[in-house]
Amino acid sequence: MTNPHATVLVVDDEVRSIEAMQRVLSDEFEVIGARNAKEAEEVLEGEMVQVILCDQRMPGESGVEFLKRVRELWPDTIRIIISGYTDSSDIIEGVNNAGIYQYITKPWSPDKLIDCVRESANLWRLQHESPICASR
Repeated sequence: MTNPHATVLVVDDEVRSIEAMQRVLSDEFEVIGARNAKEAEEVLEGEMVQVILCDQRMPGESGVEFLKRVRELWPDTIRIIISGYTDSSDIIEGVNNAGIYQYITKPWSPDKLIDCVRESANLWRLQHESPICASR
């Protein structure tokens, strides 16, 4: 593996949110920012991304809608929603329809964010290192 750090894609329409997450995560991860779903898809088409942190409420397309598409096109990527809203229907829809691994509420704590992304990157790594057992 040429890059020992997992690549994390942060999708948020607020530049300051992207910058804050990049500052917190950049010691352990390669962090790429995207301001909308279109930019994020362009990144996914050209980069191997292990974890996506996506804001739920963005202009044009919600995080869950975007991550549903990611689940279909890049199913191995671990998907996390970040939102200031804790509407249970959003959370349920995200888990059921977009395969959301974690739901982080704003304001997030740096330690919790790092732990969540570290756990997600480890899950991705384990899924790709473990041989699938053919006989059960």
